[in-house]
Amino acid sequence: MRALQVEQFGDPSTSLTVSEVDERAPGQSEVKVRVAGVGVGYFDGLLIKGEYQIQPPLPFIPGSSFAGVVEQVGESVTQLQPGDHIAAFTLLGAMAEKITLSADACLPLPEAVPLEEAANFLIPYATALYGLRELGHLQPDETVLVLGASGTTGSTAIEVAKAMGARVIACASTADKRARCEAAGADVTVDYTDENWRQAVKSAAGGRGVNVVYDPVGGDLAEPALRCLAPGGRFLVVGFVTGIARIPLNLPLLKRISITGVNWGGEVMENPAVVPPVAQQLVDWTLEGRLRAAPDHVYGLDQAAEAFNALFERRSAGKVVIRP
Repeated sequence: MRALQVEQFGDPSTSLTVSEVDERAPGQSEVKVRVAGVGVGYFDGLLIKGEYQIQPPLPFIPGSSFAGVVEQVGESVTQLQPGDHIAAFTLLGAMAEKITLSADACLPLPEAVPLEEAANFLIPYATALYGLRELGHLQPDETVLVLGASGTTGSTAIEVAKAMGARVIACASTADKRARCEAAGADVTVDYTDENWRQAVKSAAGGRGVNVVYDPVGGDLAEPALRCLAPGGRFLVVGFVTGIARIPLNLPLLKRISITGVNWGGEVMENPAVVPPVAQQLVDWTLEGRLRAAPDHVYGLDQAAEAFNALFERRSAGKVVIRP
């Protein structure tokens, strides 16, 4: 089968190769899945570059959030059968025509949910729902500020926040990206390259400030975004695309706010029981038409380097899927 392999850590343009690799028959509690689509996320990109906390042995197949069709099941598997549609989260291995993994890592999907839409369920969408609901305690009619709002992480957060009944202020750097935020459901968009962007956010929030900040960007944007919070606000640290922020810790005390890290992958590995209720909510919202889960860009395996470079260079907007 064809698979994308990381031959060496580094720039995706030089480290990724499409190779022929052997398929693996499922063990007793495993299933083999034909992959329909794989979400492209910052987490996967860090693994490719060798900049994540762990470094898999080389060579390896990247790809963690995917959807597909069960092709073969192990002898002990009773909850799935060939032909079932599933979404799954796995540390590695999804950017291939097929993947063999534990049946317990797979969540059955109704056939009415398009598989390419479900490819991003278990990282960006799940991160947004887990972060905003379980950690951010977002309530209907509250206001959320989303940084880096036009990319996969930001646009899915917009959709999830709107599905939860919140008002969304989305930050993006260009008119085209802000238009994409509006298409995702943002109520207000703000150009964070404008020197008065913080005042624009506060004005859009009625002068008092926002209730939740969803920050996958970090760097120099984090502190001014934190200052946009109203008393009792919640700052969600989702990532650090532009660098790790330095926050003066007197601010949480003076503003009476909280700062919480959103590590969905770490939570899943520590507490797998968190996955089913999150996934079920995403499925329900998709069937109800409350999520716009269709990918904005679809790439083949041979175009994976282009997809990851667009991600790192912050040229990509919306949700990205690789179709093996």
